[in-house]
Amino acid sequence: MPGPIRWSALAAGFLLLCSTASDAGQSCGESELDPQELANALEIAEKTRQYLISQNAQTAIIARVGQDLKKYGLRYSHLGLVYQDKPGHYTVLHELNECGSDRSGLYEEGLGNFFLDDVFAFEVLVMLPPAELQQGLNTAILNKNALKIHFPEYNMLAYPFSDNYQNSNQWGLELIAHVLHNQQSLDRAELQNWLEAEHYQPGIISVDPVSRIGASAFRANVTFTDHPLKQRLNGEYQVVTVESVQQFLQKKYPNLTQQVLSLP
Repeated sequence: MPGPIRWSALAAGFLLLCSTASDAGQSCGESELDPQELANALEIAEKTRQYLISQNAQTAIIARVGQDLKKYGLRYSHLGLVYQDKPGHYTVLHELNECGSDRSGLYEEGLGNFFLDDVFAFEVLVMLPPAELQQGLNTAILNKNALKIHFPEYNMLAYPFSDNYQNSNQWGLELIAHVLHNQQSLDRAELQNWLEAEHYQPGIISVDPVSRIGASAFRANVTFTDHPLKQRLNGEYQVVTVESVQQFLQKKYPNLTQQVLSLP
């Protein structure tokens, strides 16, 4: 089994290794860790690890309930790739917004940390693609293509068919596209064209004009400028959501193995 990722010195400038959940994708303000939160995060992490072991998973796609997105008709807010770096041990690789800024970093961290980022519910969706896709994703992690597809200019509502920005779920989808389409191509526009040709359907987020103005004015990590004019006029924005990635994979792999794990 391959060992942990070893990034080059050049790549290390772009990769942020997260040691505490308070650093990962939040506002970077100080906050105390609740003991029960820690216990829950470790419990759901162990439950996830045991499930991955039971399925002999090399690589999987996992998603957490980081926010309450019920009003948008969504359950899961954020996905990551989890890979086995040594027998019985799994590491998560995912993109995170840096402190509410217009930048993102690629983080490598343990399963426990993945569930410590102030989650809304201790629940995880695990998607296990066929072995060939698992192997392709693992290769992309080890040969640093996962890093090369990362684009640091962050937009929470990035338009899926524009390479001006990237959000966390979009990075994951584009990495999947890289493996499925052409493992030599790292061109984001080419990968997005392939996704469109394969009939990938983004999620739709409705944002009223007042909220849009407020977000544009006061949040560095949200912009609407990369969306087509029609979407900006009607307030219906296409975005890469976890559910849209799930539906895309289900369409390609009707027998896709999926499991929802949660705490009682």
